[in-house]
Amino acid sequence: MIKKFFAVILLAVVVAGRATPSGAYEPAGTSWVEVAAPAGLDLAATVPGIDRATGNPKLDDALAELARSQDRRAAEAGGMRLEAGRVQVQIIVRPDNETAAREQIAALAGEVTSSFEDTLQAWMPIDQLTSLSTAPAIEYIHLPNTVVLAEDDAVAALTEGLAAANADEWHDAGWRGQGVRVAVIDGGFKGYLAKLGGELPAFVTVKNFVDGQTDGQVDDQNETSRHGTACAEIVHDMAPQAQLYLLKISTDIDLNQAVDYAISQGVDIISTSLTFVNATPGDGSGRFAVMAQKARTAGILWTTAAGNYRETHWGGAFTDGDGDGFHEYAPGVEVNVFGPGNGTAFLIPAGVVLSPSIRWDDWTAVTQDYRLVLLRHNGSSYDIVATGNNPQTGGFGQRPTERLNYVTSGAAAVYGVAIQRISSNRSVYLHLLTPNRELDRRTPSMSLGSLADVAAVFTVAAVDVDVPFVREAYSSEGPTNGPGGAPNGGFLKPDLAAFANVSTASYGLRGFNGTSAATPHVAGAAALVLSAYPSALPGEAQDYLQTRAVNQGTPGPDPQFGYGRLQLGAPPKPLVLDHHAFVAFVTAIH
Repeated sequence: MIKKFFAVILLAVVVAGRATPSGAYEPAGTSWVEVAAPAGLDLAATVPGIDRATGNPKLDDALAELARSQDRRAAEAGGMRLEAGRVQVQIIVRPDNETAAREQIAALAGEVTSSFEDTLQAWMPIDQLTSLSTAPAIEYIHLPNTVVLAEDDAVAALTEGLAAANADEWHDAGWRGQGVRVAVIDGGFKGYLAKLGGELPAFVTVKNFVDGQTDGQVDDQNETSRHGTACAEIVHDMAPQAQLYLLKISTDIDLNQAVDYAISQGVDIISTSLTFVNATPGDGSGRFAVMAQKARTAGILWTTAAGNYRETHWGGAFTDGDGDGFHEYAPGVEVNVFGPGNGTAFLIPAGVVLSPSIRWDDWTAVTQDYRLVLLRHNGSSYDIVATGNNPQTGGFGQRPTERLNYVTSGAAAVYGVAIQRISSNRSVYLHLLTPNRELDRRTPSMSLGSLADVAAVFTVAAVDVDVPFVREAYSSEGPTNGPGGAPNGGFLKPDLAAFANVSTASYGLRGFNGTSAATPHVAGAAALVLSAYPSALPGEAQDYLQTRAVNQGTPGPDPQFGYGRLQLGAPPKPLVLDHHAFVAFVTAIH
């Protein structure tokens, strides 16, 4: 077979992964070669079956493998947090068993650090994982949803979104975010200290909710992420007199702690340029809905990123026309290769992280059992390089999800993803997501990340900052999933679109992309609205921005742009405002 080669640049989602804070979307820095995709093969002979009777029904697949192998280097490469022979985990318990569960964890030298609903976040000795899984009060143990970020070079900059949203005219009119508190919740704020009094306000409030870290490590020079710093820069550009809170997190339980803290501080706006993967059914329900409603009830407008998954998502019903147990993306195609979407495949070099995941519509019973398989083509056939193989046997705390993290090695090769049915009596509806890596076969619709699907958050898509404000190809689309992850019955998301390809000191000139860049523009715009109308409720501020948005795409709200592109319009005149707003205005200009 003649292989046609030509260079392409793969764009990578900067904030992705399990808790993929949606992420800045920026060049991967590597040109990958495209080749003809290998023909669809019969995988039945390549991928062995599974005997569930030999597995541990209370440990997720990655932790079970760590407990068996004790391979800490592989665990760290796979994204696990390890510290002094311990691994960070989340433990599902029944509410009436929590006290007993905490005692059983402590008896095995574990340490519970926080909790939310039925989940305890803890550090456990690796050699005690199996023992803990047999403790009577423990229902299920899995890895946390964690934030994965990346960054770019730095220069001094001002976001071009300021003019595109007409925020500069609001500044001239005296509305600069005065009296408004904005919390930027993110996975990293490296370099923020050096930007105080310039790219950021002279004073910001910082708080670190990451297990084992201090507030001083919000600007941790041993880490690489400037992502949160760049988001905060945009909020400051848009609303230069707003008071900023920089809150660092790593997991979904950390996020809940940060939200509680924001409420306690009287914060008006939360900005999260992040999403999570496999944490909920994608139908607006679950723990993020609880957090968001708590914030909304406290008077907080929460803006969040839609995600950068439009080109890295596939969704559809499980289909197995040849009866070999593997899903067919199309007749005869049982492997979805990583590629640009034109039928070719990328030759992926060594050292690249691949993090595919799947979820399906079985969140109540959790008895439909599927396996995620990552394959590498050796020139003539596919070899298994990694699998996601969590138990779905109806146990309390189990989830209809699989995920894996794998670092490529050896010569550049074609990689792809297969989905294997282990035990199922119906055709489930599947979502495959491969953060950072484009899929050849993809489904743009219903590609939102978890958190972006929640009704009580203000979800933001991305458009280019330059006229004609073209929608970014990676920007996740709605609608949300239907109830329980079903393909029908979802509701409109995203709510608004804002600007990407903008400049920040953290990421450089035109270097900050993705729905991560778009989201703080909306947060900053909302701060201007609240400075002019301080008595406005969160829903009223959201309605104000949605009403003034410039329609894009089909007429009316749609699942790509929501209500349209962010545009503040003409600012209000101070004299027509209520007394409290007028006093705030007079105070600000003196």
